[in-house]
Amino acid sequence: MVGILISMKFAMLRHSPIGMRLAGWVLGGALVLITWAGGLFAAGDAVRSEVLMVIFACWFAGAALGPVTMSGAGVLRAEYFTLLPIPRQRLALGLLAAVFPGVASGYLLLGGLAIMIQAFALAPVAVVVAVPAALLGWAMTIIVSRLIYAALGSAMRTWLGVEIAGLQFGFLIGGLLAGWMVIAQAFRTVPELITYGLSDQVSAVLVWLPSSWPLNAVQAAAAGDWPGAFGWLGLLAVITAALLGLAAVLLRPQLDGGTARGTRRPLGSRVLTGRRLLPATELGAVLGKELRQWWRDPWRKLEWRSGIYTGLVIGLFAYLSGTYQLAAPLSGLMIAFMICLSGCNLYGQDGSAAWLTVVGQRTGSVRADVRGRQLAMIILFGTPALIVSVLLIMLTGQHWAWPAVIAGLPALTGVASGLAILISAVAVSPGVDPRRRVGPNDAGGDLSLQANLAIWLTVLLIIPTAGALVVGYLALPPWGPWLAIVVGVISGWLGYWLLGRLTITYLADRLPTLFTRIRYGRNDDGAAAGLLGSLESSAQKAEEEARAAKEKEKADRAKKRAAERTVEKV
Repeated sequence: MVGILISMKFAMLRHSPIGMRLAGWVLGGALVLITWAGGLFAAGDAVRSEVLMVIFACWFAGAALGPVTMSGAGVLRAEYFTLLPIPRQRLALGLLAAVFPGVASGYLLLGGLAIMIQAFALAPVAVVVAVPAALLGWAMTIIVSRLIYAALGSAMRTWLGVEIAGLQFGFLIGGLLAGWMVIAQAFRTVPELITYGLSDQVSAVLVWLPSSWPLNAVQAAAAGDWPGAFGWLGLLAVITAALLGLAAVLLRPQLDGGTARGTRRPLGSRVLTGRRLLPATELGAVLGKELRQWWRDPWRKLEWRSGIYTGLVIGLFAYLSGTYQLAAPLSGLMIAFMICLSGCNLYGQDGSAAWLTVVGQRTGSVRADVRGRQLAMIILFGTPALIVSVLLIMLTGQHWAWPAVIAGLPALTGVASGLAILISAVAVSPGVDPRRRVGPNDAGGDLSLQANLAIWLTVLLIIPTAGALVVGYLALPPWGPWLAIVVGVISGWLGYWLLGRLTITYLADRLPTLFTRIRYGRNDDGAAAGLLGSLESSAQKAEEEARAAKEKEKADRAKKRAAERTVEKV
């Protein structure tokens, strides 16, 4: 069965786009070369040990937090085999075994074998321990990677899955936006690392990480401490076996198709169900519904957590960079900025449930719906943005940032919430209906147009606040930056009110059309007038083109398979 699964995996990979795979192969090869170069060019045995510990920790973290990049992990899913008469545990172990053959896992093994450098440098006899230690570390890392991938696939069912998925997307977005800070600092410190190694405190922490256990076994064997060497090998074997047993349980296909939900009320949602905190009005009802949905709906929660983790990751990168530590207190503003991305498809995430808004439409209901959604986003993103900003200012001692934070938060939350609700209504993307969602990206379809509009329009509309802060800091210190707070509050209020008002006017006449676009993927009433009509038409055209491209891709694959079968018969 394992052989068949491996063949299926490679067959599916052969029919997938090769561009990203080629880029991954080049990047993986470069990382392997960097790993071996770090071990070869280290100044001494002790320094080499510390360098390898750092590199192995990076390999382990990359595999653990980026499991979707591992070859084969996302190709064969347990759900594909739910109806087959195969024992669940046997299928789980077979799917796990199918992950090991692949380019990415091969790179991981080649990187782990760099402990051979330390073995030959200390005592060639330690190679006897180095090979099994590298293999056990490789197996442990891949199993951890596959388990985390399973947790990511279960993000729609478990709290842990949502957190892992949110952290992963946060690291991805934060790395794209601010990863250059750490990379630049790392390149500057590489000569010092391979010459002098790490501080004793950092080294003492790294030595106990699972990624360092194979190296610990090699060093113990080289020092003649064979009981210690076999102890580390035994620990690796025990942990790997335990993870294997856990994988046999957790990687089994879900017999309910992933649709079952827990009956326990999510932690924290009781805040809204006890003593009344919200007004008994239409606006209070929508606000309560939205707060619950952002907290309970896994897809909404994933967007929310990703935004928070993005701000935290950027702050962490800026703080660790040293050179750019001055920008760390402003990373909380990125959480507020993420409103425009996380909320740019709110109505699309509702799916066919938008019908409830249509049938319940009456005077004032659309206004309550729009304003309630805006307020919910401001509360859920603005609160952590404020907390992170305050903590980082106190941690770094950069008290100059107080005016920037106090001016930037209202400007960003107001403008971003207004743009998010407007774009989500005019340029709605249906995606997958809530009752059929499985993966973390099912809540929206093609969102490239919406995301680009949200980002650049938000940047454009906060220019007055940013300009006032720049002028205040450069030309009118020390009181000038505090005057920018007035500009930030006014800009945020205008963005919240005017963009929300524009959305209310639009939806008052086109709420049934919105439902038709979500439910059936078409617009039977024609485009609206003016600039909003152009945006609506562009979004609808993008959805139709994406749908047509997918259908064409399926048809091309079917033709290719038919041609292959014809050649085989001939």
